[in-house]
This record gives sequence, structure tokens and C-alpha cells, in this order.
Amino acid sequence: AMNRPPALNDTRRGAPWWLLPVLIALVAVAIRVVVIVADTGYQPFNDAFDYDRHAASIAAGDGYPGSEYGSGVGPTALRSPGYPVALASVDAVSGDSVDAGRLAGAALGGVTVLFVFLLAAPVWGRSVGLVAAAMTAAFPPLVLLSTELFNETLFIPLALGAVLSATRYRDSGLLRWAVLTGVLAGAALLTRNAGLALLLPLLVALWFAGRRRSRPLLAPGAALVVVALLIAPWTVRNAVEFGRFIPIAASSGVTLSGVYNQVSKSDEEFPAGWRNPSMVPDFEPIFATPAIDEATLDAELRGRALDFAGAHPGYVLEVGFHNLLRMFLLEGGSVVAPDGEVTVDGIGSKSTASERVAMAIIVTLALLGIAAILVPGLRRSWPGGSPPRPTLLLWLVPIALLVATAPINGLPRHRLPIDPFMLMYAAVGSAYLWGVVGALRTRVAA
Repeated sequence: AMNRPPALNDTRRGAPWWLLPVLIALVAVAIRVVVIVADTGYQPFNDAFDYDRHAASIAAGDGYPGSEYGSGVGPTALRSPGYPVALASVDAVSGDSVDAGRLAGAALGGVTVLFVFLLAAPVWGRSVGLVAAAMTAAFPPLVLLSTELFNETLFIPLALGAVLSATRYRDSGLLRWAVLTGVLAGAALLTRNAGLALLLPLLVALWFAGRRRSRPLLAPGAALVVVALLIAPWTVRNAVEFGRFIPIAASSGVTLSGVYNQVSKSDEEFPAGWRNPSMVPDFEPIFATPAIDEATLDAELRGRALDFAGAHPGYVLEVGFHNLLRMFLLEGGSVVAPDGEVTVDGIGSKSTASERVAMAIIVTLALLGIAAILVPGLRRSWPGGSPPRPTLLLWLVPIALLVATAPINGLPRHRLPIDPFMLMYAAVGSAYLWGVVGALRTRVAA
């Protein structure tokens, strides 16, 4: 069994290997708490308002509230249950799902910092792991996330924990790590639809790790069974409420149809911008159906959106292109309202220069780090030898999340689950840059 990552064994002056990462995580929590306290008068809106509404109903013992979308009739399955249930747990203990929920998000930010260190340090060394953790602690988009009631606050540590567990299985071969991977991946899937994009690379990595031990199907099979067991109760609930198979959320149709429609395609000011499907004339007959429930509404919208995408395959690439620009704060128009653009340039309702400046710096360093790993000439310039190549998951997970998100969503907060991986590569880029500068100084001094 592996008690701690092998690259972390180098203690300094007798201090335990975990002391500095824990201190950085505590600083991360403190930063987030200060920002939350300074954000006076916060009122959740849009998605955050709906999460708070769900949490309040669950905490009061009334379960999921009724639908407020479409006809507003019948039960709701628009929101995945993971985050509302977690927020309701905070509400039940504190009696306040808003401020206490944001503080809980700050604590989860500290967990994210620890997981970033535990993923980066065994690959690139303790110093790079500490730099990645420090970057994660202070990165403005992740700090500002804690000021909002968004499901990414829970999804990000769950996703990183699942990647870390799968990595431990690869190193140890102990099946309990594969089971834990399934638990965390299932919880992530119950929290956000992007959990499906996370699950696929996890299963691939478990399969490769198992193949090295002549049992390729055992670990991914165990993880998949655990995931199925976790989501089964909610799937049964949806079947009872709606009389149809809905694994988790009835939201894909609403999301897809908001961008795959003729109005969005023809919008020259905000090309491929998302808008509430109820604003699209082609969908008016669906919304006008008396007492239509959410599941039926979502299925009708999904069918129309997929038909539109199939008839305009080039538009799918256009959507992905513009959404990539929007996620990385290079273009506006993520959400469009009847009277024009709804400004959602930063995290939640915030549009800050700090996010844009930090994003420019981190993306530049991350690209340098990736180049230092992949480009032979730069690899040879790495001080003390070439930088280690990352594990399969550190490539696959961010790529899968990005590929699955860009053709659908362009909000900057939808990029946030990728940020911890970007920060790890940025830490590699920082180490490379520091080493090159140090080598130049040595040459000049000589």
C-alpha cells in the first residue's frame, strides 16, 4: 500500500511532507473567506438562485420543489441533485444556505488546492507541486467561484479526487482505489452533466492500469458498478415522477436548444450566443403546450436541437470556436436576452480585470509548460534533465472536459473544472522559466 506519494518523501528540516501544502490550503480558504465577507449584500440569481431554492426546500423536508420552468407544472429534474443536496445539508446545520453555503465553497477551495498538490508533486516534484498549489490558492477565477452558489464549487474537488484515486490505483493496484474512483466520479456525475466527460477518461485509465496487471476489466468494471449504484436511486425517482427514463437531469434539451436554433445561428452581433429557448420563435409551440412537464419539454427541445445540429454540421464547429473564446474571456455574448446581451464576462455576475490578467499569465505559462514537456529542444533545456511527462489522466481529463463543453456552453464558469489542470502546467512553465533564467545568470556570472 502507498501511504504517501513517493515524490513527497523529501522532508525539509524534519517537517512532515504535508505541512506546507496544508498551510497553502489554509491560506486559500482565508483568501476566499475574506473575499466572501467583502462581498456584502450578495443575493443569488439565475442558476445560483435556483440552487438555493432547491436547497431550502430539501432542508425543510419538502424534497425537490416543483417546476418553475416552461409551464411551471409538475415536478422538476432540471437540476442535478448533487449540489442542491450538499447545499441543503449546509442549510440544515446552519439555517443559512446562502452565506454558509459560500463559506462551505471556500472550504472546498482549500480541498482543491490540496488535490492539485497531490496530483502535481508526484509527477514533477515537490517544488512544482507547491507552486501549482499556491497558484490555485490565489487564482482569481477560482477565488471568485467561492462567492457564488455554483455547482462547480463541489464538482471540481470531486473531479480532482476521482483523478487522484485512479492514479493511486495505477501505482498500487489496490482495488479499493478503483472503487473510490467510482464513488467520486458518480458523485461528480450527480453534481454536473460534465461528469460524463470525466467518467470516460477515468475508465480508460483504469483499464490501462489493470492491463499492466493482466486484469484489465476488473477496475473499470468495479468503478462503473459503483457509479451505477450511486445514480440508480435518482434514476428511479425520475422514472416515478415522469414515467420515463431520465438517468439524472432533464436539462440537455434546454441547454442544446438555446444555441442550436436559427436565431442564434443568424445573430451577427453575438454569434452562436445562448438564449433561453422560450425566446426562440420556432420553439413557441412547444412552450405553449398546456401543462407540459419538464421531461417532455426537454425531450422535444433536445430532438429539435439535434436535428438542427445535424442539418448544419459546420455550425457545430462555429459554436465550439466562439464558446472557447468566451470561456477564456476573449469574447462576450455568452448569454443573450431579448433586450440584448446579458453581461456574464467573468464568474457569475462579475467582470473583473483581475480575471483577465490572471488568465493571460496562466495560459501563457501553461503553454510554455506543455511545450517544455513535448518539444524536444525545450526538453533538453530543462535544468537537470527533461521534465517528466504527466500521467495519461492529466492529459485526458482536461481535454475531455473542454471538448464536451465547448460545443454546448460558453460561460467562463464552465471552464473552471479545467483550471486546476491548467495551473499544474503553468507551474511546470514557471519552473522551466526559472531554471532557464538561473542558467543564464550562471553564464553571465561566469
